[in-house]
Amino acid sequence: MAKGIRERLLEQAIKFHQWQEATYPGKTAEEIGGEWEVDYPYWNDTYSAFCHVLTQMDAETADSVLLDEMVYLIARDNEAEGFIQETTSHPKWFEYLCRRAAASNESEAKWQFAAYLPECPCRQEVKDMILDFAKDPNEYVSRRALLAMPALRPDCVEQFAPLFWERNCYSLELQEYQRIAVLVSLDAIHSGLLPQYLEQAKQDGRRYLLEHAERIEGGLL
Repeated sequence: MAKGIRERLLEQAIKFHQWQEATYPGKTAEEIGGEWEVDYPYWNDTYSAFCHVLTQMDAETADSVLLDEMVYLIARDNEAEGFIQETTSHPKWFEYLCRRAAASNESEAKWQFAAYLPECPCRQEVKDMILDFAKDPNEYVSRRALLAMPALRPDCVEQFAPLFWERNCYSLELQEYQRIAVLVSLDAIHSGLLPQYLEQAKQDGRRYLLEHAERIEGGLL
């Protein structure tokens, strides 16, 4: 029975791969960009097969092919986030897939696992993976990890703050978002470092960063 459940999901994954190639020939997900996945016409069938795996199979029995395709489908569902939400309700599956995602190149899956780690009642060693996600070279993955860190490892937020604040490997726009994440995460843990970063935000002067600093000072966040 488990084989049939596995094969059903793999068939759905193949169907999506084929649709992607037919619709955007020769392009990777990163090259396509935008919200292209929402146009896929068979999401309901795919979601049903995915949920069937979560509820009818043990995560320990999953092979690398199945895990990779599940990570791929979670990544493609990055707008609705239905797959990751369902996975969060199955801690063992979440653990296996989180580890698989972390070792993959699927940034659209990584940020979802980082963001949903606080929601999943998984083991502490899995929750500690938030530190690895915070070091990910993808800007959005690292930012979502820092924003989730106060709920998982509040003791580590302050040590990541200067790294995010001074990081110059992104565009000015993305650097601003990194600095906003620093303010929000420091505020979440009521850090004693927050005042100095609020002052630095004022010196920085960029619009959205200033707006967040003002909201935090006004107690609105």
